[in-house]
Amino acid sequence: MNKALRVIEFTVISYLVALLVDSLFYKYGFSAELSETSIVILGVVWSFTRMWSVTVVVFTCLLVHRVSVKEWFKRALGFSKKTLLYYFISPLIVYLALGIYVLIAYPLGLFDFNVYVEIVAKQLEKAIPVQVNNLESLARVVAFTQLFQAYIAAVTVNAVFALGEEIGWRGYLYELLGGRPSLGSTAIVGVCWGLWHASAILILGYNYTYNRLLGVVLFTVLTTTLTYPHLLLTSRAKSVLPASSLHGGLNALWPLTLVATKLPVDQRELLLGLGALGIIAWSITSTIIVAVHKATLQLN
Repeated sequence: MNKALRVIEFTVISYLVALLVDSLFYKYGFSAELSETSIVILGVVWSFTRMWSVTVVVFTCLLVHRVSVKEWFKRALGFSKKTLLYYFISPLIVYLALGIYVLIAYPLGLFDFNVYVEIVAKQLEKAIPVQVNNLESLARVVAFTQLFQAYIAAVTVNAVFALGEEIGWRGYLYELLGGRPSLGSTAIVGVCWGLWHASAILILGYNYTYNRLLGVVLFTVLTTTLTYPHLLLTSRAKSVLPASSLHGGLNALWPLTLVATKLPVDQRELLLGLGALGIIAWSITSTIIVAVHKATLQLN
């Protein structure tokens, strides 16, 4: 089977498995009768199952095409000092993108960190049994601390979750496409990766509760704009591990773009971090990274 057919094979199977997972959780899992804690736990189980289902598909495809599973995974998870360096640097790209996002959104009145501080204050008020003086000041400190804690999450638990996807999209699929961070590979991986979320968006309202059909389009465009950094890191480190920490950073930090605002919830999906402004911010971020990469090549 040629590589084009293997790309189609892997993508279609990944979509079908994801659809199966989403359908099962929709039918047997999520329920209005569940407690808040149960919903959180179920969400974690669903997320882990869905993300690592991509790796299961990779494993299956390798077996079908008689490719050494051990050798392939050893190559995809290559570890070296360079890999480790990129692994810890990668989440900083999300902070760069967030900074660009804030520079665009704040003047438009679409980003207000004080709203997030208020949310944290309400959570602290519920969690702390005694009255606290200057609760707002404490909440502000906690809110800023959480920005740094997002990095810790990115390189630990979030990276473990994200690795399940990265083995597939930045490992198996990217390798089939030649393993070079070109415009073509960025577009194909980005679109395939984005559309893989379609069943979760349409069935479960993942990220887009009010605008599900348009959400599929927006999310696919967004994943395409942020794919280049993932591919470049994978190529330079010769490992998907840095891409997993970048992905982990995205999952840890980017939700701030949706909560630090006074915009109505239904409009947040279309305009903020998962909509128009997020697409613009990541397009600029990826363009900067392309420029830096080209400049580095010229210097070398």
